[in-house]
Amino acid sequence: MKQTQPLSPAPDNFPHPLRTLVVDDSVKFLEVLCAYIKTKPLFQVVGTAVGGEEALHMAAFLGPDLVLMDMHMPVMGGLQATEILRRGVPNIRIIIMTLEDSATAEAEARAHGADGFVGKPRITKDLLTEVRRVFHMDHTKDERSRS
Repeated sequence: MKQTQPLSPAPDNFPHPLRTLVVDDSVKFLEVLCAYIKTKPLFQVVGTAVGGEEALHMAAFLGPDLVLMDMHMPVMGGLQATEILRRGVPNIRIIIMTLEDSATAEAEARAHGADGFVGKPRITKDLLTEVRRVFHMDHTKDERSRS
């Protein structure tokens, strides 16, 4: 259970950086993904968790805007944790991540209450687009603010 602080302000098309909880049972993947999203002003990583149960506790404690949740984890997987979060915190946005980058996996994630889906093989390519879609952001303003 780790908490961090924001590195930079959010783009001008969103009122604040998205308070983000990152959940994956691979500590190495957590480190790599957190390092990547910390370079994006849209995100503020507020915590990490290595399983579904820990994610539930962290979400209750930290009140994130966004949870990036691994689909398959031991004990309590991301789909079960997503269902529980969806019932308890309906305004939270949840994007499921998995190595299994298929339409079937995406449909399963959405059936369990996920707002979005990104295959891990394309996470650096598609994560920002999926987050903007989930939060109904105008990505053109963000692109202009970076130039």
